[in-house]
Amino acid sequence: MATFHTKYGYAITSMETETYRPARVILLGEDADPELRRSTSLDSLVTPQSPPFFVWHTAEDPYVPAEHTYRLAAALAAGQVPHAVHVFAHGPHSLGLARNAGEAATWTTLAKAWIHEQAL
Repeated sequence: MATFHTKYGYAITSMETETYRPARVILLGEDADPELRRSTSLDSLVTPQSPPFFVWHTAEDPYVPAEHTYRLAAALAAGQVPHAVHVFAHGPHSLGLARNAGEAATWTTLAKAWIHEQAL
């Protein structure tokens, strides 16, 4: 059976934080109650059956704080889900492949190596 690998980069993974309010309002509405916010937060949905994750972020992201990556990583660790986490010191939001973006540009190489390692 093939293993599914999930990759997240600078993603909003928690609707429970006060980060980037416009996205939360667009997705959940102005008056989303705590239960709805929790039930739509990836970090609260992790189970031991969750697929492996490769997660990367930049500490300078002005829209989605690296806290999202740290919260998800903690949930993955608690659920004993295989994962790799990389937080690069520099880089804005929305880097995509991060070509010519300094150290953050290495995320694709790191992801490729990690996915290959998981397949072994």
